[in-house]
Amino acid sequence: MGNVVSSFVLTSIAAASAENVVLATFDGAAGTTRMWKEQNDPVMGGKSSGTFTIGSGTAIFDGTVEDVPFLRAPGFIKASTTDSEPFPDISSCTNVDLEVRSTEDFAGYRFSFGTAKAPGGKFFASGYKSRFAAPLGNFGRVSIPIKNFTDFWDDATGEPIKACLENNLYCPDKKTLANLQTMSIWAEGVKGKVHLEIKSIQASGCTAPAPPQAGSAGRLCPAIPSSAKACPARNISDFQFEPVCITRELNAELQQRRCMKGHSAPYYQDSQGVFRCSCCGAPLWKPSLQFDQLPADKWPWPSFHSPPINGTDGLPNVCHRGPGYG
Repeated sequence: MGNVVSSFVLTSIAAASAENVVLATFDGAAGTTRMWKEQNDPVMGGKSSGTFTIGSGTAIFDGTVEDVPFLRAPGFIKASTTDSEPFPDISSCTNVDLEVRSTEDFAGYRFSFGTAKAPGGKFFASGYKSRFAAPLGNFGRVSIPIKNFTDFWDDATGEPIKACLENNLYCPDKKTLANLQTMSIWAEGVKGKVHLEIKSIQASGCTAPAPPQAGSAGRLCPAIPSSAKACPARNISDFQFEPVCITRELNAELQQRRCMKGHSAPYYQDSQGVFRCSCCGAPLWKPSLQFDQLPADKWPWPSFHSPPINGTDGLPNVCHRGPGYG
């Protein structure tokens, strides 16, 4: 079994710095409040049971981990996020921080994120997982290095089989860190009573987005919103079109297609036919003036051979640059 370096750090409670990315809170705040569901061990008549309740800015994970009769070994209980809202990008961060406390001296707490499966991994093991030790009695911040997470773990015990520190193949990948998709808090592999209170989950040790490269065309644009409701664009007059509000996988220049609803590119066409940035609404291309092929209104994507519309700062509005835009 792989050895995992235990380098968890318990720090005093302090306000989150600008270098932290909040992943979940339990205070009803927009953008960080998520839906959670508790699950009990279903394997071979498992006896473990628990609850996950939220109130007054704190989530309470409560229950008991019992032996699975058939396996004669402790089972698990867990609470997982169930909503489909995307998570913020934490690929520049180094740790996952949990603001928690436990009223039980329980040694089987674990945290996981994502849905990745390791090559040759166990059938029921998905996502990157790491154990953590919760402070007893008083709230504290537990910092779990991202390098301590692995997707190659034993689905019977929760223990790592191969660690990230042994082989980068089992480290959290950039795609998962760009959007965790789901998070789970576990009580697993240790028999006993569980009572964990959680105030927040965030990533720390994050670096700021790099500034635009010298000589790159475009102006800074706000980060791509996490949902259509969060889009700042307010100048869309045609109900058939809406901001795309997605994380780009390719630059606009490479996508070369009209931006409609769904997974497209970061621009849309308004009712006057002008292509606009789906994040800030700035005009990018006028098909009547900038399409190389006629008729212009039938051509499905903006031309990249004609001069773009220039903004008031004199820079072309082609491929806006900013957080999320590359």
